[in-house]
Amino acid sequence: MPADENRAFDNLVLLCIEHSYEIDETPDSFPAEMLREWKAAQIAEYDRLQRNWPISDDEATEVLVASKSFDALHAPSTVELARRVEALRLVAERTRGVTRSWAGRWQQLREQTRRSFNAWDDEGNPVYAEPSQMETRPMREGIQSALAEALDEMGPAAEAARIELAAVRVTGRQVALWCDALERAITDLIDTASTWTGRSDPTSDTAFDNALGELQRSVTDLVRASRGEQVAVPELPPVASEPEQVDPLSEHRKLLDEARPFHRVRHRPYDPELRERVAGATVEAAAIPPTAHFLTIGLDTTAALAIAVAGNATEDEQFDLMERDRQRLPICAAAALLQEAARQGDEQDAPAVAADDNLRRLWSETDWSKDASWVGNDVNGQSMMWAFARATSDAEVHDRLAHALETAPHLLTSLVVSCAGWVERLDSQTWNLIGFDRTYREVPPWLPMKVIRAFAAKMISVDQSVSHAEVLNALLRHVPSQAE
Repeated sequence: MPADENRAFDNLVLLCIEHSYEIDETPDSFPAEMLREWKAAQIAEYDRLQRNWPISDDEATEVLVASKSFDALHAPSTVELARRVEALRLVAERTRGVTRSWAGRWQQLREQTRRSFNAWDDEGNPVYAEPSQMETRPMREGIQSALAEALDEMGPAAEAARIELAAVRVTGRQVALWCDALERAITDLIDTASTWTGRSDPTSDTAFDNALGELQRSVTDLVRASRGEQVAVPELPPVASEPEQVDPLSEHRKLLDEARPFHRVRHRPYDPELRERVAGATVEAAAIPPTAHFLTIGLDTTAALAIAVAGNATEDEQFDLMERDRQRLPICAAAALLQEAARQGDEQDAPAVAADDNLRRLWSETDWSKDASWVGNDVNGQSMMWAFARATSDAEVHDRLAHALETAPHLLTSLVVSCAGWVERLDSQTWNLIGFDRTYREVPPWLPMKVIRAFAAKMISVDQSVSHAEVLNALLRHVPSQAE
């Protein structure tokens, strides 16, 4: 397609970065007709929204505020707000008195207990007794009950004040900052009225007194500002900085983004330094579960981009790269690189043939009865074994894995874990990703189930009627209990 047509509006569909990468790298999953349907739906939604309310809410508010009749509503709203806030203040003071009364009884009990017991420590200093938990229980329960009742009474009063505050805010936009300050004062008073930190000392309730004073100051300043008097602008509360969301794979993503242009076009010159960095990143990618969420940064994609960067290397350079890739660890990273090299070349192409040969050589040279051969392959082991099965055969992989288990039975857990598939766990409400689980939905044909079942019977209860997948999933569930 010519560049002009490629960049024309008719060929444009708006997507997020992640999905654009996914479509570029897996085009068979997204046929052109599907993309045209997406674009048509986007345009239809835009047209529907444009036919709705012709002006925005902000524009409608500006029209109302600009009208002279609207200004006349501000003064009565402000007066009513002052009444509502005063009602809230009176309720808060009255109900707080009940809480303080219970604290006063607790204080009296403490004083009586202290007077009834005289003792000294080794230095001659007086030692005072405290009331028992049983004795103070009625006071503590009384305080809690008084706090609950206070919230029940203050809630409607605070709601009425907020409703009137909204009217003042709309009819007098020039006092918006003072409205915000009063809103914060109401919230702070409710929060303070719901707690008691003074225990038995009713005089230590300074936080409530401060909140009540701030409420009074805020409404007074708002009324004065509404009259047009000079009032100090309220200070804005400190903005709580949210903890920065750290993406542990951010550097990996940046590196792959640097390599993606080599996968999109074929004329870019070979970049040895970038190729080595991307090939080296397969070590990190080997620990990324091969699920849809990580499709664009997983092991297969990382390997494919490494091969693409060297797409215009000479044959000798490619042969040298394959030799180095075959020796990479973990083995699943080496297998992914060699498999991608074979895929991206022509079947008759010398580098593609050499890649297949190196993949088979990697398979034959690895002793799968050794613990070291399984290190680092626990996340992408299944895709690694599929690569070897395609390069050799299902039967050969089956037989060698069976022999490895018979030679080293303790590797059963490593094999079953490494060769498991993955599924994503999504939040049922938001559909956000919340985790991953290993599972066997289907049993790969190269997995030696006869040997696995024989050894599994020594670890878990295995009924002959249980399917292969059920046995494998039972072994997966058994792994955490072993670790404990």
